[in-house]
Amino acid sequence: MEEMVMQSGMVELGLWEIFAQSRQANATAFLGTVIAVWIAARFSSVLMDKGPNLLGKIICTGFALGVFLIAYNNGLWINGTMEGHAQALAALDVANGPVDIGAGSKGFIENVESNGNIIGVVGAWLFYVGGLLLAVLPLWINPND
Repeated sequence: MEEMVMQSGMVELGLWEIFAQSRQANATAFLGTVIAVWIAARFSSVLMDKGPNLLGKIICTGFALGVFLIAYNNGLWINGTMEGHAQALAALDVANGPVDIGAGSKGFIENVESNGNIIGVVGAWLFYVGGLLLAVLPLWINPND
């Protein structure tokens, strides 16, 4: 029984290590999308200063929409990381039989099952939709009207 507890503990620690590594990758991708939102808004601002033609407006709008879609995809990756890790920990708990996984792992599974951090989800939507609107609206709506 003691050997099974040790093996379970090692697998659980391994899963948390993989999770930490994936979070670093997610953070890098998030930072990239934040920079891309800034670039999209900056392109829009510079284009408006130069008096854009229709083609310029369409290209800048397409770029801003692309940034938004990449950010949305990044959010799906982060969600997938969370859900996949919770499922792996739950599968380990089932496979262990009488050996329990750690309290932190159980809490993480419960958090993901209850739809996780709603504040983070709402914050991400507000940030990315706001960035999209900052980049696109000035191109199509004249502020002097």
